Amino acid sequence: MKSGKKKTVIAISIAAIILVSYFCYHFIINNTDSRSVLVKIQEAMGGNTFSSDDSFSDHLVKELQKYYGKTISDKSVQANLIGIRDFVISTHPQNGMALFYQILKRAFPDYADEIMATLAKLDEYNRWLEENKKTASQTAIEEKRKELFGNEAEKIWSEGMLATEARKVKMQNALADLNNSGDMTINEKLNLYQKALRDTYRDTPEGFYLDQKDMLSRIFFSIDSVQDELKQMSPGERQQEINNIRSQMGIDPQQVEQMAQQDAEREQRWNVGLAYMQERSSVVENYSGSEREEKLKELREKYFNSEANTIEREENTDNFFRFQRPHIYGRN
Repeated sequence: MKSGKKKTVIAISIAAIILVSYFCYHFIINNTDSRSVLVKIQEAMGGNTFSSDDSFSDHLVKELQKYYGKTISDKSVQANLIGIRDFVISTHPQNGMALFYQILKRAFPDYADEIMATLAKLDEYNRWLEENKKTASQTAIEEKRKELFGNEAEKIWSEGMLATEARKVKMQNALADLNNSGDMTINEKLNLYQKALRDTYRDTPEGFYLDQKDMLSRIFFSIDSVQDELKQMSPGERQQEINNIRSQMGIDPQQVEQMAQQDAEREQRWNVGLAYMQERSSVVENYSGSEREEKLKELREKYFNSEANTIEREENTDNFFRFQRPHIYGRN
């Protein structure tokens, strides 16, 4: 993969999971089909979601109050919550917006509705900017900002939003550098990755990202140069290295062991899936019409048993093929 392309992949990964304001738009949505998107969300999250009354919500309420409690009436501060809102939505694909509103009502009961309105305007601005980014002049951009936010516009884009954007760019650049550091060992990359996370997010409103150890591990596994090294190892060495990385990221030993078992199950599933895809290609090449469909049905039942109907719906209705995606060790 060329260097420029690798940087793009890493920028997308960090925007998707750490800087989740871009999660739903870049990392998981390669097409607009809702079924395949949900599969990808669940895989990227490792099947982990949070309920509205768990420690995740409690912790986020405290962090919001800590960093924004005295200034939340300021529109520029409210606008700065867009990344946190999208983080909640991405980790709760079924009820994220409602959960975020509940968190706001707990953290800032007098301002929750106003914050939601501010973020809705910011969404409108971002959609407009995406549609007009190739033609809009700086004057037109500033006019659109003022149309939506009035006199608050200048403050919004000169304070909190710029600080958030600066942190995002800093982390993107750090990961791009790691991705191109082929002469470093995985442990050296991991040390630099952890340092970059601490330097970027410690004592900031996004500091709670640092508590998402499993997600941060998944981002590290997504770095191309890390995958390149893992692919060169034997299965046993690879799993030992993955376990070591998770431990160093702060995941407790019992959870590391459980994740290793999940890795083994996923590896077995990939072996089955790749064998299926190879045999499927032969069927597609050699048969047509109803005969082909019958052969494919038999093949899905042979490899996937009770999941055969699900696989069929994904392929025929969603045009989604699970085992054509990259196999990323430590993540899927």
